[in-house]
Amino acid sequence: MSKPIEITIRADLPLGTWQGMGGAITEASAYNFSKLSAEKQQKLIKAYYDKDGLDYCWGRLSIGSNDFCLKPYEYAKRPFSTAHDEKYILPMLRQILATKDLTLVASPWSPPKRFKLLPKQRFGGLLKPWRYRSYARYIGKWLDAYAREGAKIKYLTPQNEPHAIQIWESCFFSYRMQRKFAYKYLAEELRGLDTQILLWDHNKKHLSEVADNLFNGSYVTKYGPNEKVAGLCYHWYNGIYPDQMWQVRQKYPDILMLSSEMCCGYSPYNEQDWQNDANLYYREIFADINTGATAWIDWNMFLNWQGGPSYCKNYVKSPVILNESEDDFILTPIYHALKKLAKLFPVGSQIIRCEFDSNDIVAVARQTKTSYEVVVANVSGEAQSIKIKHGTKTKRLALEKSEVVSVSIA
Repeated sequence: MSKPIEITIRADLPLGTWQGMGGAITEASAYNFSKLSAEKQQKLIKAYYDKDGLDYCWGRLSIGSNDFCLKPYEYAKRPFSTAHDEKYILPMLRQILATKDLTLVASPWSPPKRFKLLPKQRFGGLLKPWRYRSYARYIGKWLDAYAREGAKIKYLTPQNEPHAIQIWESCFFSYRMQRKFAYKYLAEELRGLDTQILLWDHNKKHLSEVADNLFNGSYVTKYGPNEKVAGLCYHWYNGIYPDQMWQVRQKYPDILMLSSEMCCGYSPYNEQDWQNDANLYYREIFADINTGATAWIDWNMFLNWQGGPSYCKNYVKSPVILNESEDDFILTPIYHALKKLAKLFPVGSQIIRCEFDSNDIVAVARQTKTSYEVVVANVSGEAQSIKIKHGTKTKRLALEKSEVVSVSIA
């Protein structure tokens, strides 16, 4: 075995309190959920939200349709109504909220067609400049409707993936447009509500530049700062970028950082292949926690064998798969990886940064009353030798491929 990979516990760099994990309650997931018997529905909820399961305490909702819906839709205009969501989304959400309180995040994928310069929900487009206030009111009506259902939204993102032009629901927002809409119009609409704004909601490749554009005083003088803007959230899809994450945490130590979406592309179910995807989850979530993220939210919770339904055929994986023919579901290796993480990083863990120079492992520490618990995952394809350092104390261990361990060091 080669020279041990060194992990250094940075007790001088506490990263705050870990607030847990969650998943998105999409129409696709809710539609599949409706195909289960009442008994199996409760079993699935327990698998996700019970302390013996994933102990999920966060959730994400879409304001209007997205790529994981049966078809595109908008909410009724006069009077405003979320009746569309009564068929699948709200029944599933009600059952979940009857079991557990969630911290909910909401995101629109596109404004309604009438608010856009090109009157289409799909293919990007722009919000009409004279419709900013009307659109903020539209979102406010959705928040009120869901609050009446007992689903109070804690965090709101102005736009999912604002720099993407997709074949599904999407809308382009420049940095200037995001600042204007968030700091001025949304913040005004949210006045008096216990809902805060998270900016960006897109990939991490240039996250430090993104944060500078959205939070730096020289950029927000006209429309901010505003106490309603709490932080930023981001997606996984074009890379992990822990250096970018760490730059943001150092420059903006008081903002909330939330991972709001992750999934792997579709392939037919095979345990070994999906274990490789589980390793990607380990890489991402460990990197997030080790750079100061507050929480992590997965994408679709419950898809079918095809990775859908998705009306635009954007099929992906989910931690749990519907087995409709047997009124049952399969807990995949991704699910079991998330369950292990839930046990290793329970809600309320006090996170301490770890430093290491290797792509073969990921590591992060949490502080207990008497020691540091260092959690290490071997995400390489072969066994690894590890050396953990804290001051003058060291511990050595060997990890098999895909092995995850917790090591105590005083």
